[in-house]
Amino acid sequence: MLINVIRSVFFYLILVITFFLGTTITLCIIPFFGNKHRPFQVAARLWAKLLIFCSRIPLQISGLENIAKNQTYLIASNHQGAADILIVLAGLPINFLFAIKQELFNIPVFGWYLKKAGYIPVDRALILSAYKLVDNFAQHLTAGESILVFPEGTRTKTGELGAFKRGSLLSAPKANVPVLPVAISGSFHLMPKGSKIIVPHPVKMTIGEPIAIGPDDDYEKKVAEVHSTIQSMLQISS
Repeated sequence: MLINVIRSVFFYLILVITFFLGTTITLCIIPFFGNKHRPFQVAARLWAKLLIFCSRIPLQISGLENIAKNQTYLIASNHQGAADILIVLAGLPINFLFAIKQELFNIPVFGWYLKKAGYIPVDRALILSAYKLVDNFAQHLTAGESILVFPEGTRTKTGELGAFKRGSLLSAPKANVPVLPVAISGSFHLMPKGSKIIVPHPVKMTIGEPIAIGPDDDYEKKVAEVHSTIQSMLQISS
């Protein structure tokens, strides 16, 4: 529909303008922060909230009471669509890091911002990088920085929750931090795969109770528990 095309053009225009404006403001306030990554992370959350508002996406959030203040988490979310990163940034009231594919760090200005925010580059073509990534994640988690991962490894092609990559949650027991399960429902319909047109659709993000994965726990069973928890939250949301 024409209205969706107009809405999408407006969204991308706002995206570009606010990105450069927000980055400029962030650079001005950095001297007042001890953690040089934090201003960029806070700005990213505010930017995401603005974009969700401008896109007119009805976003419903539940389970915020399950997030404890000053607790570090490995956040595990399903991955339905291209808007998921904006949704979690706008909806989760905590700062966290992302693991982002290496190619995005090569984009002028945007890649620079990713580095300044402390986000973690991943070279998915190198098998050994997966083992290094677990250690890297564990170091950040031990230092008190929460990290969000999409354990499926990629966006779903059907809208259904896929299988988790075997090592996707290994950094949690290594750093002895709980996993915070997050279920996103509805974003699959926002932007059909291969299309840049935004189709308004209600989205619900549900935050479950943290799941502890200790070094001595049965890792496979704990991964299955996280998977089933997200699956059950998706079923309730649908």
